[in-house]
Amino acid sequence: MSEIIETTENIIENPTLEEFAKNKKYIGTVEKTVFGGKGIITIEGFKILIKNGIEGQKIIYLVTKKKKSYAEGRIEEVLIRSPLEIDASEQRNALRGCPYQNISYENQLKIKHGQLSEIFRNYKNVSLPEFKASPEVFGYRNKMEFSIGYETMTREIVDGKKIWKDEGVAIGFHPAGSWSEVVSIDDVFLASEALNIIRREIENILKKTNCLKKAPWNPLISKGFWRALILRESKETGDILVNFVVHSHQEEKFWERLVASILDFTLPEGSQIAGIIETVNSGRSDAINNPEISVLYGDSRILETLGKIDFEISPFAFFQTNSKGAEVLYNIVKEKIEDTNDKNVLDLFCGAGTIGIYCATDANKIVGIEMVKEAVKQAKHNAKINDIDNTEFIAAKVEDVLPEVLHQDDFDIVIIDPPRVGLHPKALQYVIDLPIKKLVYISCNPSTLERDVQELEQHGWKLTEAQGVDMFPHTPHMEVVAVIERD
Repeated sequence: MSEIIETTENIIENPTLEEFAKNKKYIGTVEKTVFGGKGIITIEGFKILIKNGIEGQKIIYLVTKKKKSYAEGRIEEVLIRSPLEIDASEQRNALRGCPYQNISYENQLKIKHGQLSEIFRNYKNVSLPEFKASPEVFGYRNKMEFSIGYETMTREIVDGKKIWKDEGVAIGFHPAGSWSEVVSIDDVFLASEALNIIRREIENILKKTNCLKKAPWNPLISKGFWRALILRESKETGDILVNFVVHSHQEEKFWERLVASILDFTLPEGSQIAGIIETVNSGRSDAINNPEISVLYGDSRILETLGKIDFEISPFAFFQTNSKGAEVLYNIVKEKIEDTNDKNVLDLFCGAGTIGIYCATDANKIVGIEMVKEAVKQAKHNAKINDIDNTEFIAAKVEDVLPEVLHQDDFDIVIIDPPRVGLHPKALQYVIDLPIKKLVYISCNPSTLERDVQELEQHGWKLTEAQGVDMFPHTPHMEVVAVIERD
């Protein structure tokens, strides 16, 4: 105890609530890791949420926020590693958004199952099976978005003018707390070997050619050309789509040498460049609305296959980022909705129609509702390329059109896959009154799922099963397939 205090500049270990204050450092042990990737330390029953804290770690932490009922903190130093962590020799490059990356995968699944069990601890007779693992733990992402910028961005005042001295062209990610600088990471373990090679080689080309005489985007002054590199990959075919997001359109001649170099990359067997495109984002924000797309080589779409169903993926179409994991998820949904033969299926928040099309090809009718028009357009196309003609997709908010849809058709099966915020109160009320006996609710946020289940249970429904699926290894995210029934 005295040795720790001396080497940590008299930082208090396990303070009392009276000693506890904002902007001060303390020593504590993380008691458990809760949903969202935060660790919990308690002082006399008062909870401190530690970002990226792992159960069993002894840490020095800084209190960044203090409220009446809780506080927040960040790790300043790990004094003793968690027993759940892998050996230091096995650890990989640190990635933002991956707080579990130094925990063995077996323990990651146990942690997530424990978090789900905690969320539904007050529900009786609910089946909580073991978490379904992702078929791929590394390199599972089929889409990677890299920023293009500088490793360091500084400015000086010369003769009264601001002069930017940006150094180190990089294709990678913004470091924590910064949206201007970019960190280059050589081995992004969530991406395949092919995508890592492409990112690395394009970065080398831009460094050697001084970015083809075009500056990377500087978000601090909203000037520059190169903005982002988006790579999409079919896990089934190995086809890769290379998408350069730039601030202004350039004629084909500008791209010729770069395209030729990319086509000459040596990629792993089974991987190949299927298309190279330019996307213009002339706005100040990184958000891409109504993108202007030009094809520089090949096609602007790639094909992914889940089971026996093909899905065409356009540059900005929504698609599950873990293709193999999506197949696991959809098979669970298919198992829970059971027989769809000659039945009417209602698919709420259907996105690009993937779940309904995958799970109910033999249904009498599939009606999907989705507010994003581009997603609905993609859903119709996905049905067409699979020769499925029993679908109807509606571009609207669920809460706005559900009464009319229910008036026109009777449904035997209802699938719900809402956004992270869960069901809109109006939509939830319509769901409560549905004249059916079972709902299958897919959630990426078990907290809002629990909130909606609580309301459903007050109106005669009952949660019977919550199956966790790990679609995002090394991250705190999860998918849950909930079965909700009534007599």
